[in-house]
Amino acid sequence: MTGKPLKVMIVGAGTGGLCLAQGLKLNNVSVELFERDYSPTDRLQGYRLSIDTAGGKALRSCLPGPLFENLVGSSAKPSQRVAFLDHRMNRLLAIDFPQSERKGIDTELPVSRIALRRILLEGLGPFIHFSKKFVAFEDAPDGAVTARFEDGSTATGDVLIGADGAGSHLRAQLLPDARRAETGILAISGKFHLSNDAREATPQEIPRPYADSWSQRLLLVHQRGRIWRASPQRL
Repeated sequence: MTGKPLKVMIVGAGTGGLCLAQGLKLNNVSVELFERDYSPTDRLQGYRLSIDTAGGKALRSCLPGPLFENLVGSSAKPSQRVAFLDHRMNRLLAIDFPQSERKGIDTELPVSRIALRRILLEGLGPFIHFSKKFVAFEDAPDGAVTARFEDGSTATGDVLIGADGAGSHLRAQLLPDARRAETGILAISGKFHLSNDAREATPQEIPRPYADSWSQRLLLVHQRGRIWRASPQRL
């Protein structure tokens, strides 16, 4: 590999894989991504996430300046408070968060997964191969590695990175004894449009999006250990 440009292959074009690819591209490292989805919009990307200051700094170091500014501009207002209520809507605890008028790496960046993925995809079109379901890898000559895909195609490079999620096929082959542990915790999430009727039906104890505390997070604690989370947001 002496004098030969390094070629990195990434299995999985989710948030982690795309962010890594952006950082490698920014540092002039040859990179290719292989994604099992048929297209960037093949499926929904789930609920929004909040990027803390450490995550913001990491993203700024990986992304070109204009892309990071796009991310900051696409983020929502950080939550001002988290409150805990019991199953009868009695307040148990409320925690206020320090607020800042600045937006960027110094503050939390709440952003939808769809917007985040759209931003991370920018400029990577020529390096992403969709409809590539990873099957296995094998050693190749001169210390290289070859990835095999379900459609019969292969790709060879110097480094193969698995960014294909908790059920990673790459990890299963490399570390067959590393298995996921069942915790017994199940999370179900969803969202709906806050119409006028929905606002009126919302209990007073849950912040309404037009109130001063519209950015409050709410956790409803059930006596049997179940927790419901509400986070009304302006669009």
